[in-house]
Amino acid sequence: MQRMKAITKREFQSYFKSPIGYIVLALFMLITSFIFVSDLQYKYADVGTILLSVQSILFMIVIPMITMRSFSEERKNGSEVLLLTSPASVFEIVMGKYLASLFVLLVMTSTSLVFVLFTLAFGGTLDAKVVGAYIGFICIGAAYLSIGLFASSLTENQVISAIITFATIFVFMIIDGIASIMGSVASTFVSKINFFGLTDLQIDGVSKAVTAFLKWPNPSARLNNFSRGIFEIAPLLFFVSLIAVFLFLTIRVIEKRRWTQK
Repeated sequence: MQRMKAITKREFQSYFKSPIGYIVLALFMLITSFIFVSDLQYKYADVGTILLSVQSILFMIVIPMITMRSFSEERKNGSEVLLLTSPASVFEIVMGKYLASLFVLLVMTSTSLVFVLFTLAFGGTLDAKVVGAYIGFICIGAAYLSIGLFASSLTENQVISAIITFATIFVFMIIDGIASIMGSVASTFVSKINFFGLTDLQIDGVSKAVTAFLKWPNPSARLNNFSRGIFEIAPLLFFVSLIAVFLFLTIRVIEKRRWTQK
């Protein structure tokens, strides 16, 4: 545990010893400030809605920047050998780096609290919708961080790591559109062959089933209830499971590389 804390502390500090941490904070504040001011021109700004409305675009930019150097940089400059031959376990190494990136995300997210204070000062309220939006925003950000960490473990090139993370988040962003298209294709295909004499209603059911199946992995779909101030266990379990899967994959990649060092 102490070794994991040391790795977390070292990694977190490294973000702000380089321009990355400050660039991430600046980009986040720039994007959210722009949306917040734009909303004020037309209506009473809702900070929670702002966070969830920009999460996909924001995370496509920010998450690759946070995670691209996690393992890639050390692998490229040769310091990974020292880390892998240290007394720390692979689990402690991966979790230390992941927690450090998560703390950067939390620091970044906390800067938007200034908008909450602003709205409260002018008669706004801190209701369950705002709290739910923050929880959802952090959950999906934490999930994308685990994906970015896994991408960084695969290559020594930071640019390639960032591109893999960007592409994965982009696919999640457009997955609803892809699901709808594939649902329509499935419906057309079934109606053409229709060996079993299915009715139009049954064919439509096939289309909906295919669409729902393809939409299921989309993390953003789990944010709908959070934005309404409705808290459920199922979405939280989904995010925890997604994080666990990618951290496990990252551990396996690093373990394989650690054994090759011996």
